[in-house]
Amino acid sequence: MAPETSADEESRDAPLAPDSDATYELVYRATRDAIWDVLGTATLILFYLALAAISLSIAFAGLGPYLRGSASYTALAVGLVALGVGFFAVYRVFRLVTE
Repeated sequence: MAPETSADEESRDAPLAPDSDATYELVYRATRDAIWDVLGTATLILFYLALAAISLSIAFAGLGPYLRGSASYTALAVGLVALGVGFFAVYRVFRLVTE
C-alpha cells in the first residue's frame, strides 16, 4: 500500500504554472531597461570623451603660452580650470567603463 500524502505536499511538489502575460511583461521591461541602460552609458561615455577632448585642448592652449612666458594669468586660470574639467571627464569615463 502506498503512503498517503497530504494536499500541502502535493501542491509543493507540483510545478508552478507561470502566468504568461506577467512573465512576458517582466521580461519585456527587463530587456527594455537593459537596452536603455546600455545606450545611456554609451551616450555618457561619448559625452565625457567629447568634454575631455575639448577641455584638454583648451587647457593646452591656455597653459602652453604661459609656460613659454608670453601669456597672462587669466589664460593660466582658464587653462587650469579646463585641465581640471578634462581630468574629471577622463576619470568619469574610466569609472563608467570599469563598472
